[in-house]
Amino acid sequence: MKRIHGRLLIATGVIHLICTFLPGVFGRQFAAFSRTAFFSISEGILSFPMFGGSIDYEAFAAFWFFYAGPFIIGCGLLVDRIEKLEGRLPLYLSAFITAVTLIGSYMIPASGMTVIMIPQCVYMLARSRKPGNFRGNGS
Repeated sequence: MKRIHGRLLIATGVIHLICTFLPGVFGRQFAAFSRTAFFSISEGILSFPMFGGSIDYEAFAAFWFFYAGPFIIGCGLLVDRIEKLEGRLPLYLSAFITAVTLIGSYMIPASGMTVIMIPQCVYMLARSRKPGNFRGNGS
C-alpha cells in the first residue's frame, strides 16, 4: 500500500504556512507581526475582556493558522513514518485524527477540515481497518 496520509498532512501544513503570507488571507496580519520581530504579537491573557482588554480576532486567527502549519507538518511526518514502518496506521490513531477533525469541522463548517480532512479521515479509517494492510509480525 502506498503511503499517502502523512504526505497529505504535510501538504496541508505547508499550505497553512503559505496562506499566512498571502494578501487577502493573513498577509496583512503577518506583516504586522514582522514589525515586532514576531515578539509579543498579542497582550496574551491581558487581551481577554474579563481583564479589560479586547481580542484582535484577525491577529488571533492569523497566529493560530500559522502556528498550526508546523504542528500539522510534524504530525504528517509521524504518520508517514508509521505508515512506512507498519504498512498502515493503527486504528486508534486514525480514530483520534478523525475525532479532532470532526470537532473542528463542527465548530468551523466552512473550512478545510470539512472539505479536505473529513474525506481523508474516512479513507484513513478504511485503510486502518483493512487487515491486509499490516506488514508487522503480529506483535
